[in-house]
Amino acid sequence: MKYIELSRKDLEEQCNHWANEIKKSYQPDLIVYVAKAGYLIGKEMKNVFNVPLVGISATREGNALKEVVGPIVSLMPNFVRNILISLELKSDTHSKNTERKIHYHEGLEKMKSNNIQRILVVDDSVDTGHSMKQVVDAISSGFNNVEIKIAGLNVWDKSRCIINTDFALYKDTVIKTPMSKDSKEYKEFMKIYNSETDNGTL
Repeated sequence: MKYIELSRKDLEEQCNHWANEIKKSYQPDLIVYVAKAGYLIGKEMKNVFNVPLVGISATREGNALKEVVGPIVSLMPNFVRNILISLELKSDTHSKNTERKIHYHEGLEKMKSNNIQRILVVDDSVDTGHSMKQVVDAISSGFNNVEIKIAGLNVWDKSRCIINTDFALYKDTVIKTPMSKDSKEYKEFMKIYNSETDNGTL
């Protein structure tokens, strides 16, 4: 299993280059980020594609626990964190708990009245594929005859039996980014996220 850590600057530079590569074959009318982890990725994509950026949430049981545990894990050495993540992935917990609560943010709700034909959905990682499939299904039900493509910073091979990720920078890689709850940049990310999305409503 591969492990990497990306700073905010690293993430911005890589996502800018990635978006320019995607633009060669696909030009969306709208970018939808999966909150909260997809926000900085979507923000960089928005700058390249010059289209609106709005959010959608997909939550499952256990997310509240991660909010509490995340800061504690951030104090641990990276090798300990990586062991814990490996154990979580091998436990296949996320495959067993497949139900998600999908919530349109205000900005996405307002976009329904626009003439949107192509949507790019972005997230930090497509793990099992269950969250992303339910997100895509929810968007499809709200927008008529829309073409949806998926961009995951990382994609796990096991997700492909649930949904296909069209664009990915990494494969089967554990990535610590500023959006990771155990990142030292997480607090700064949350300040940016809350101020720029009106506390997660946009």
